[in-house]
Amino acid sequence: MQKKSISWGNIILMFIIFFPIGIWLLVKKMTTETLDYIKNGKSLRLFGWVLIIIAFMYIFMGIGGQFETESPSDIVSGIVVVLVIFGGTGLISLIKARSFIDKGKKYERYVYIVNSTDETSIDNIAAAYPTSYEQAVKDLQSMINDGYFMEAHLDLNNREFIRKRKAAPANENQPSSSNNQVTSVKCKNCGATNTVVPGTVNECEYCGSPLKI
Repeated sequence: MQKKSISWGNIILMFIIFFPIGIWLLVKKMTTETLDYIKNGKSLRLFGWVLIIIAFMYIFMGIGGQFETESPSDIVSGIVVVLVIFGGTGLISLIKARSFIDKGKKYERYVYIVNSTDETSIDNIAAAYPTSYEQAVKDLQSMINDGYFMEAHLDLNNREFIRKRKAAPANENQPSSSNNQVTSVKCKNCGATNTVVPGTVNECEYCGSPLKI
């Protein structure tokens, strides 16, 4: 399970109040919230464009003579600083955002292949993607490290992806599934699709996370 998320509002606030802490919070969010690559990538892309717009606004204000009380050298120095801090950070944010979104989409495809077919052969998973066996091994191991697949490992000797399903705890007070309509719910933690009974206490059979219906 991931720790409490760092809000984008706090990041932007600290970025304005004290730039170094804002950068630290941004890096922390990007490196710890590994199950939210696409969402964070889109937010980071918006954040990057905002910084670039701020940089260009400052440049246009300088060119338009909005800083008449300052000497030309001070204006030039200010523009350079803004370009480096806001423009540079914005450009890096856009590049990283593209990388995060691409990685998130890639991982979503692996999750779909593994959960929809219960496939264990790494060769078959790679063929379904499609990609090479070596790249599939690298990607699957990265996903295991990030927490997409709990209690999973790669058996490279047999070229298999091994994942242990978590048995749902028995509860005599819960209604029997035979008397209730079942539904499919996607786990927000690992992305697995589970068949559950509405009105009961449900956990993901792959990672044990609570399922909200």
